[in-house]
Amino acid sequence: MTLPLFYEPNLSEHADLLQLSEDTVRHCLQVLRMREGSSIEITNGRGLSATGTLVITGKKSAQASCTNFVQHSMPTTELTLCLSPLKNPQRLEWLLEKATEIGMRGFIPIICQRTEQSKIRKERLQGILVAAMLQSRQYFLPELHDPIPFHALMALPPQPHQWIAHCAEGEKNELTLFRLQGKGRILIGPEGDFTTEEINAAISHQYQPVSLGNTRLRSETAGLVAVTLLVQSSNIRTP
Repeated sequence: MTLPLFYEPNLSEHADLLQLSEDTVRHCLQVLRMREGSSIEITNGRGLSATGTLVITGKKSAQASCTNFVQHSMPTTELTLCLSPLKNPQRLEWLLEKATEIGMRGFIPIICQRTEQSKIRKERLQGILVAAMLQSRQYFLPELHDPIPFHALMALPPQPHQWIAHCAEGEKNELTLFRLQGKGRILIGPEGDFTTEEINAAISHQYQPVSLGNTRLRSETAGLVAVTLLVQSSNIRTP
């Protein structure tokens, strides 16, 4: 039987007895009705997992006696999605949940000239990433960055694969023609798309202009399509 998976960032190979977080304890004791000696699986979100045996120390506290440590291999694809915060935060939350389930490895919110919402609820988004990682039974938590201006994104060290998806006229290739191997970064336009200046700046920094198809997509839909295409849909597992 598959053990329920929980996120404990302090898990290490030296943690024979690990104090569990309030969220983990509440789910184990109140939702799953587990008892002393019940087994769970734990990950630190950095590839390490272990089997934990519950040691209940109070009504709202518990520890896990950890065994069977496994350091999982990093996924062969490491895709970072770059998209400006959306006016409707629920749409961004939906995108990050689904993109994490598919295999996105990082998210960078970018502030573009046409960005209408420059802030994110980072703590809430972090919780969504954790929940999606656990639901899809992965062991690597995507990295959630603070919002940065578009020009700051251009100043980041280049990655082996870089694309910018936009709706403006011009020479573009279909994203379906590319295959991500290793690290990559995909830029998706905000609600209103990138400006011509931003598109030209990205191209000058070795971003390849691409199209996601013949229809005009919402930003969150475009982000999900891009992640799906680049993280090899054949690797998606369903419950």
